[in-house]
Amino acid sequence: MSEHGFWSRVRQARLGRLLLVYAGASWATLEATDFFINRFGLPPWFLSAALIFLVAGLCILTATALVQARPAGQDPEGPTAWDIDLADFKEAVSQGRLPRLTWARAIVGGALVFGLLSTGAGLHMLFSGSGDEASAPPAAEDADRSPNSIAVLPFVNLSADPANEYFSDGLAEELLNVLSRIPGLKVAARTSAFAFKGQNLSVAEIGEALNVETVLEGSVRQSGDRVRVTAQLINVSDGFHVWSESYDRELTDIFAIQEEIARAIVGALEVTLGGESELGLAAASTSDVDAYNDYLRGRHFWNRRTLAAFDSAILYFSRAVLLDPEYARAYAGLAQTFVLLPEYGGSTIPDILPYARAATERALSLDPESAEAYVASAYWKALFERDWNGAEHDYLRAIELDPDHATAHQWYAELLAISRRWDEAVAEASQAYALDPLAPAPNFMYGIALGYSGRSDEALARFNAGVEYGPDVVNAHYLLAFHHVRNGDYGRAAAAFDRTAELRGSDPEVYRAYLAALSDSTRVQTAVDALTSSPVFGTIGAAEYLANLNRVDEALAALEIAYEAGNPYLPWANAMPEFDVMRSDPRMVAFLAKLGL
Repeated sequence: MSEHGFWSRVRQARLGRLLLVYAGASWATLEATDFFINRFGLPPWFLSAALIFLVAGLCILTATALVQARPAGQDPEGPTAWDIDLADFKEAVSQGRLPRLTWARAIVGGALVFGLLSTGAGLHMLFSGSGDEASAPPAAEDADRSPNSIAVLPFVNLSADPANEYFSDGLAEELLNVLSRIPGLKVAARTSAFAFKGQNLSVAEIGEALNVETVLEGSVRQSGDRVRVTAQLINVSDGFHVWSESYDRELTDIFAIQEEIARAIVGALEVTLGGESELGLAAASTSDVDAYNDYLRGRHFWNRRTLAAFDSAILYFSRAVLLDPEYARAYAGLAQTFVLLPEYGGSTIPDILPYARAATERALSLDPESAEAYVASAYWKALFERDWNGAEHDYLRAIELDPDHATAHQWYAELLAISRRWDEAVAEASQAYALDPLAPAPNFMYGIALGYSGRSDEALARFNAGVEYGPDVVNAHYLLAFHHVRNGDYGRAAAAFDRTAELRGSDPEVYRAYLAALSDSTRVQTAVDALTSSPVFGTIGAAEYLANLNRVDEALAALEIAYEAGNPYLPWANAMPEFDVMRSDPRMVAFLAKLGL
């Protein structure tokens, strides 16, 4: 076709008008799709699907219009674009040729495409509830969104040195801690809020996931002794800025900046402040900027939760207290690091307990209202000293001082589960999960409490979420595996145990022998031999596997070995269903009595 013929056909097809109308219809379709996605929680791929349909439709519509355009002078009295002839349509189809495009047919086709999208959306809303709950937005489904609720996102490091990221993260975390002390203000936990770091998500998506009404975000630019902090408070429902401000100060003014930001947020949210919260905002834990920097570095490494990172955390917390011996939060940081070392393969309980106790007592002597110190105190009282009443007192005190302390709720739920107080354990674990829904550990604990209290399906959703948010956390796969075992789903348990072995670096054949023995009693002895000769991952090591195989003598021997080794999680034997078979055995009763249970 010549260039003249092509443009003649374009004119005859009235392609300009066609494209203009199609563009308007496409815009309306995309706006409607976006509305339904936000209104009904449809997955974002619906928008992509609509866009693909529209682009494909544009190509088909343009090509068809050009093919069917009549050259000038031909059939001037023929059908117009608005004509529709059903007989002509049927005849064209029967002869295997393309029916003539008309506006009416184009509109009907567009309506059919939109109808397909709407049908897909309706089916998604109808059946999405029947799938795995872990795929749903991880907002706390049991609670309505509070009007005075906030998530503090990690501040962006705009400094020339990427190593200053600890400072921008630390400033956001400090603001989170200050805001969490304000009565009437719900603050999302750090782990969940920081889970969005580096992700290009909208404020609406973040607010939905964290179940909050407002989001605080900002940036930090540090240059020499000066720091520039920009912060903005954004309303989740409409994306509008409630408040924003920039601060360009000397680094020594960082504490004043924190207080100004906190007070501005409180004012913007119209939270009523009482005397206690005034003190909480005004109190500065240190005036030494170098000590503060070391404290932020310590928290930066503590949050990584690895043995090597804990060593660095201890170094920086120790430097902070050397620079400022009155720095209560640095002592609390030390205490919280010491209590976790045995869990991560570090110092044993007898070696670390004196340090944990000394750091806790020093922190509380400097700040009797340190929730962080009370949490550490409760932890070592429960799992190191078996002082269950003292531990419960300290957990309750920590929660009283900081009701939004997710770790306090989570660890208190562990104590309640160990004591077989199931309803209370579920309530506390639910609170930890609501505050920190994107962290693996609160999902684990909620799943444990639900599963042990007989709510298996709900527990599975939380274990699956734990795997999703902590794919490289060995506990996630191990707990999921045991949940499948309790439900007789050995196939899925095998996959979870394989991942456990991979992450732990242990022999997968031990787990396979265990699963084989569960379904074939003739293979029990082979599994027992494997479990007693090779290391296996578990809360209490081989004991829980052996108990589940009804090998009581071997399970009791494994418990005694774990006791001599100072395993801090032995009290879980009082709660785990695997030990139900031997719970009435006098030897088991005597063993639990040694643990104060």
